[in-house]
Amino acid sequence: MKLQVLSNINYPIGNLINFELQQAKEARIAVAFMKATGIKVIEDSMKQCLQKEGKIEIITGLDFKTTDPQAIQYILNMKKDCPNLEFYCYADKLDNTTSIVFHPKIYLFSNNKEKTSIVGSANLTGGGLTTNFEVNTIIKEEKPQYYSQLEAIYNSVKYTDTIFTPDEDYLLRYSAIYSTFRKNGLKALKDEKVKKEITEIKKIEELLPGAVPTMKQMIIDAIKTLSNDTTEYVHLRDIGDFVLKRIEEQNLHYSMTNYRQILRKCIYFDLVGYGGKYNKELFESKEKYSGLFKLTDNGKTYKGK
Repeated sequence: MKLQVLSNINYPIGNLINFELQQAKEARIAVAFMKATGIKVIEDSMKQCLQKEGKIEIITGLDFKTTDPQAIQYILNMKKDCPNLEFYCYADKLDNTTSIVFHPKIYLFSNNKEKTSIVGSANLTGGGLTTNFEVNTIIKEEKPQYYSQLEAIYNSVKYTDTIFTPDEDYLLRYSAIYSTFRKNGLKALKDEKVKKEITEIKKIEELLPGAVPTMKQMIIDAIKTLSNDTTEYVHLRDIGDFVLKRIEEQNLHYSMTNYRQILRKCIYFDLVGYGGKYNKELFESKEKYSGLFKLTDNGKTYKGK
């Protein structure tokens, strides 16, 4: 293992990211926000990686509408010609299902010889990659120990309900809100028209595809499949077995630690009478602690993630 700590003053991290992209078979990036200036820094290396059939995956946050629409548009355009490029957004703290600010700066690269991890303060922006005072830790390993830990953290982000892939229609709505925030800052949240638009854009985010089927989707499928008609209750044990089989069949990278507890929590999150501002009342329990659940009318027609 080789470990190094660099600041942009010593050596711009963008130079190293370009080098790693050119060598990579697989690259994964998760950043709090990105700008077109950052994409331009690594554009040629991204294309080189993709042209050699390498895979690139990017997750960017939308908190406080900081990621600029030009950067999203550039990635969407590149995706049209590059099937090995995957791109996801992590919904804004104001409208994601966890109310968590998305703030990582993780760059992971894998080739036939070694795995490289970069963790620090640099977002995917021109300043973050070249001129800002940023400090980053670089770890190179042939036997991936820290890489594997960071990969697990990355996957814990990727396989959540707040992840979605934007399309052109979404980008148009996001661009309008972005412009308002640039002009007025957080004061824009007091504008009733902006509040309404944020509510509408959240509804769009829920319908856009995520990285994989969510636990919620699989639970709904389980109840629909296991009940002879939509009025029947299904036991939690059978729901869990169905979802587990789906995860194994599709090789989905869900954490199996406390699997049953996570499954139960997902149901109760949208259970009638359970409360919570994000509760969509998709499930109904036969009686308290019975372990028997069925779909409500909302659950039967639910089309979100």
